[in-house]
Order: sequence, then structure tokens, then C-alpha cells
Amino acid sequence: CKQRAAVPSSSGIAARFGFCLVMPKQHRQMSCRPDSRAAGSDNDCMPPPEPRMRANATVRDLIPRPQERGHMVVVAPEAPLTDAYRLMREHDISQLPVMQDGALVGILDESDVLLHVYGDEARFRDPVSLAMVTRLDRIDAHAPVEALLPVFERGQVAIVVEGQRFAGLVTRIDLLNYLRGQVR
Repeated sequence: CKQRAAVPSSSGIAARFGFCLVMPKQHRQMSCRPDSRAAGSDNDCMPPPEPRMRANATVRDLIPRPQERGHMVVVAPEAPLTDAYRLMREHDISQLPVMQDGALVGILDESDVLLHVYGDEARFRDPVSLAMVTRLDRIDAHAPVEALLPVFERGQVAIVVEGQRFAGLVTRIDLLNYLRGQVR
């Protein structure tokens, strides 16, 4: 039984949550005590601290590209698999929400495409609806972050909803970025 969801790569997540990216020392912005420069010491110069997310974050806080902002890459069920594959490559994502009339009707990931076209590459012309997964487990947007763990243990991506409305997707890397942001 296939149950998956989609999410873009982690690019942009650092900007959304205000994380500092690790860069070589010569490119880092340094924060120094005023008297340390006068003394000629670099020992008191440190990279700026990473901002912390609030301790009571919900699943919604981890969505890198919320659907309501129009930043999520989606595909229609009638689109050919060639279009879905192109979108995955262009946006460096491995999964796509399949949307119809503003509602989530399925998920398509690389494995779905591969299994559908392997052995008959002409099937790339088939519509997404023939390869997508339609049995979708959803998680409430207001659930605590800990609610993601069982979803990830099942090998799935979190399909986040607010009521009946699709809000977005959360992946393991989104949770890792959140947890990393908690470290001082």
C-alpha cells in the first residue's frame, strides 16, 4: 500500500525559519566585542547566534512552502507524467501534490513515476492520475511537532491540513532543520 506526500527540497527553509547557514569562516559575518579588536584578539569574535523557534511549535510552523501563499509546486491529475517529471527536476523536488479544483487528490513521487514508466518509456505520456497515490494520511496543522514522528517512522511525508483544507507538506529535513534551530 503506497502512502506518500510531496515536498520541495530544503532550499529556502533556512530563510523561512531564519537559520544561519554554515559557511567557510572567511564568508561568515562575525560579531565581536568592541574591546576585543582593540586588544588584537580574534578569540572573542563569534558567528551571530542562530535564532530559536518557539518551544511550542506546531506542525504548521514547519511547512516550508504553505499552500495558501501559492509557493507550493503542484501538478494536475490530467497533466502528462512528462510535465510532472519536468517540474520535479526544475524545482529539485522528489514529490508533487496532485491538485484539482483547489483540493488535494493525490501525491506523485519519483518512485511512482519510475514504477509506472519502467519497461515502457512511452508511458511518460500517460496522465499523472494513472501513477499517483490517492490513499493519503493527513495530520492536523495544529498538532504538536512530536506528532510527526509516527508519520516519518512509516516512511511517509506529512500531509498537513487545517480542517478539510490542504495546508502543505512537512518532510524529515524540515523537522531536522527545526530541531537544529533549537541548538544554541
